[in-house]
Amino acid sequence: MKRRQILDAAYTVFSRKGYHRATVDEIIALADTGKGTVYNYFVNKEQLFYTLIKERSAGFEAELDTIAALAEPALDKTKKAIRVFLEFYVQNADLWRVLMHEMRGLGREEPSSFTEAEREKYRERFVHTIGILQRILQEGIDQGTIRHCDVHKAAHGLFSVIVMMVFQGFVGGEQDSIDSTANSIADIFMYGIVNR
Repeated sequence: MKRRQILDAAYTVFSRKGYHRATVDEIIALADTGKGTVYNYFVNKEQLFYTLIKERSAGFEAELDTIAALAEPALDKTKKAIRVFLEFYVQNADLWRVLMHEMRGLGREEPSSFTEAEREKYRERFVHTIGILQRILQEGIDQGTIRHCDVHKAAHGLFSVIVMMVFQGFVGGEQDSIDSTANSIADIFMYGIVNR
């Protein structure tokens, strides 16, 4: 119970203030707990942030793995994966903005607070997620429904479109909006914009 309270408070504080400016003391105050309790569960701020990312991602990654394992055409799996990506990033947009800033160190106010070793842990999670998209796209090539292409670049391109649609405000939190945007992305990604 207390651990969940701490993680919920951490989500709020990190989302509002970013990783660099967030303090463990602010998380403690919002969680209405003591310093000892927080350090019982988490060694430091970085471990708390990583645990938050890991736990927020777990269900999302499992759902993508399930989609990849389905005995369905790759195009259907691609559409489902796009919807799952959109749902996840819409629900966690603020936190993922913070993570992307830290991964790239692109903020105007301060550089990334992560060390290279810390960045590598997050990169591994990203590589796993993109790898699922690559596998699905490769299946489509093998099935003859997707033309031969560089699946590595195609998966990164698809991921970038999804993330930018969320972060630029093109999709809201309502299911209709998510489904509509997922269909638009899938249609443009799979069939292009050329009038044939």
